[in-house]
Amino acid sequence: MGTTAIVCNIVVFAITGVIILTEGIPRDGHYMALTLLVLLVPLLSAVVLVRTRLVPQGPCADDDVSPRITLMKRAALLCNLVLLGASCWETVAQYPYPEGNSVIPFAILTVCAPILTLIALRGGGRRPMGKERESTSGEQECDA
Repeated sequence: MGTTAIVCNIVVFAITGVIILTEGIPRDGHYMALTLLVLLVPLLSAVVLVRTRLVPQGPCADDDVSPRITLMKRAALLCNLVLLGASCWETVAQYPYPEGNSVIPFAILTVCAPILTLIALRGGGRRPMGKERESTSGEQECDA
């Protein structure tokens, strides 16, 4: 689930960047805010998901890193909830799309990416890492 969320966030960021490069920055205030959300939240989410996967979990985890990751996860959760609400609102408010049906896949991806990220950040489908995977008895030896 985490890998799918990371890929979706990167794709949303890339498509939004291409749209900005080809059509320019929106002039209206709420469209500019939505564009910033669609650019920054997937970037933050991808970074948090990657960092969460790289930090060891369990009794051997560094106690200094854990509060920072928790704070970043909470910020990413809140930002994804805001993005989900804003993208759903904008998707419904803009229908029917004056640009044609080519906007619909991007609108669906913009709505689904925060949902996948929320599931991944809440721990949906988390697979154990490294020594956690090797250990079947649940006990781990910590490297000193």
